[in-house]
Amino acid sequence: MDDDATFPRASLTHLNDDPLLRRLSEWLSATGSPAYLVGGAVRDCLLGCLTAGDGRGESSGYALDLDILVPSGGVRTARHLADRLGGAFYILDAARDVGRVVLGKAAAGGQRIVDVAAFQGATLLDDLRGRDFTLNAMAVDITRQPLTLIDPTGGLADLRAGCLRAVDTDSLQRDAVRTLRAVRLAAQFGFEIEPATLRLIEAAAPALNGVSAERVRDELVKILALPNAAASVQRLDQLGPLGVVLPELMPLKGLPQPHRVVDGFQHTLEVVAALERRLPPGEGGTTLSRPWWERLEAHLQTVLPGGHSRRLLLTLAGLLHDIGKPATLSRDPDGAPHFYGHEGVGAELAAAVLTRLRFSRPATEWVATIVRHHLRPLLLSREPVLTRRAVHRFFRDAGAAGVDVVLLALADHPPESALPEGEDGADAALARTADTLLEAWFECHAEVVAPPPLLSGGELVRQYGLAPSPQIGQLQRDLQEAQAAGEVTTTDQARAWVIEHLSQGRGVR
Repeated sequence: MDDDATFPRASLTHLNDDPLLRRLSEWLSATGSPAYLVGGAVRDCLLGCLTAGDGRGESSGYALDLDILVPSGGVRTARHLADRLGGAFYILDAARDVGRVVLGKAAAGGQRIVDVAAFQGATLLDDLRGRDFTLNAMAVDITRQPLTLIDPTGGLADLRAGCLRAVDTDSLQRDAVRTLRAVRLAAQFGFEIEPATLRLIEAAAPALNGVSAERVRDELVKILALPNAAASVQRLDQLGPLGVVLPELMPLKGLPQPHRVVDGFQHTLEVVAALERRLPPGEGGTTLSRPWWERLEAHLQTVLPGGHSRRLLLTLAGLLHDIGKPATLSRDPDGAPHFYGHEGVGAELAAAVLTRLRFSRPATEWVATIVRHHLRPLLLSREPVLTRRAVHRFFRDAGAAGVDVVLLALADHPPESALPEGEDGADAALARTADTLLEAWFECHAEVVAPPPLLSGGELVRQYGLAPSPQIGQLQRDLQEAQAAGEVTTTDQARAWVIEHLSQGRGVR
């Protein structure tokens, strides 16, 4: 067991290894006023040393985001730091006197963020006692050496015990987004939420309705980006926040599923878990027979406008993919459930969810597209032959999100799922269909997915006496489909195809 008097000081010396923190310390020390590093950077430094074995090993590296607390003038101090360090400056919260400094470029992977806030309480201890959890309520005065831990609420003891504890009984009521953060931190660090804090989460969950959508969204996506996201979603449900944040999931409880023993909600959790297992670098392998791993990983790492990756949005689509089922439930005379058209209804509901949570328009459309088409690969797998024309139409409708649709379909209908009677080999057929679709996207894009146009719109107008109109675009799309099907491969064939198309009355009118 580490000596309590020496462990924090020995561990905190690792903070001096951070060149940015050293520069901040030098400049802030010159002002003559104390400045405190608080929150995650202190927590993670101590936790990294605790998990290193003897408490004096290497920490897990310096934090990219630093939170600095000053007695007053948070915005003013942040502006001065930005000028001195050559960073960008923003007023993060004028009412609470919080400024932000951004250094470096995110695209280069080296962006650092420094938030500077003024005391929210009368003193430092008042401020720390107003924070969320004890492990986030520790501070270090970076203007004085040696660095010394300030821990008024027992955060270090809770770190040692692997315990997540609210600072006080009002902590979560003061800011209900902390109910989401509790589940996220517990999942992130593998900590147990102590019983009293569990009760506080349940009591404060309804107040999430009064929290800004952006803050709710940011905590939700952090949870979905962590390992074992399905387990965290189930924890949110058990404690109450899920029903407030995503009420559209609640009608899935008790909803019967064809050929499955679980209800719609549990099936949804299974799909989220299956996505995590099967996506690169998942540990569960893949049902795909070709080595798409690296290209899939690059595809999923792409960040859409708004700052969310395709991987995160696919997980969110998996969570929402069946929310159209309750509204479309019907039954056969023998009582078997059906959900005809649930994918279209679900796409509209998913778009409404993402709009409510203030996701960007591209992210909203991306998720809605995945939900709208998530049954397509399964339906294509039931065709006697998967034609090039069918593959082209799939990607024409789904675009690049079609790759994600394929991945969701595999998670929605995994090989270990029960098969309806008479459908032996259906899983293998779906795997082959998925393989064909991904091969078309990654290796035959110019031949099948988006063949380059053989005739321009201007040429169609000039050579065939057609008036400029939106229908010319349709004619070009039909010609492209013929190219994808292998029916047209040259410009001469394209011209002959247009003549035949127009002679049969299927052209532009």
